[in-house]
Amino acid sequence: MNADKGRALLETPRRNPFWVCFTVFLLLACDYGFRLPKLLDQREELQQVVLMQEQNMGALAQGREVERRLEALSLDLLQVAKTNATAKEIVQDFNIQWNPSPTAAVRAPAATNQHK
Repeated sequence: MNADKGRALLETPRRNPFWVCFTVFLLLACDYGFRLPKLLDQREELQQVVLMQEQNMGALAQGREVERRLEALSLDLLQVAKTNATAKEIVQDFNIQWNPSPTAAVRAPAATNQHK
């Protein structure tokens, strides 16, 4: 019996760590396999978002252009309203006011000088 115990003790340290490493690798591969479809879906959604953002950039540029034109038109209307009763009535009806921001205040004199 002592010989069997000694042999068993000698065999335990000789076990090969291959199976432990293989099991860990297999579990990690399975985990990645389950995550891969979700990653591919996320990649596709991200590409769609980038495409939609590029399409919306045109609409955003148009909106900025409309805002710039409307601001110039409003400024002109406010100036005309000082001397014209009809323009003054339009300004009052639509409650058009000029509250310049720091950047708009710099642009306003340049915009009004161009139209004169």
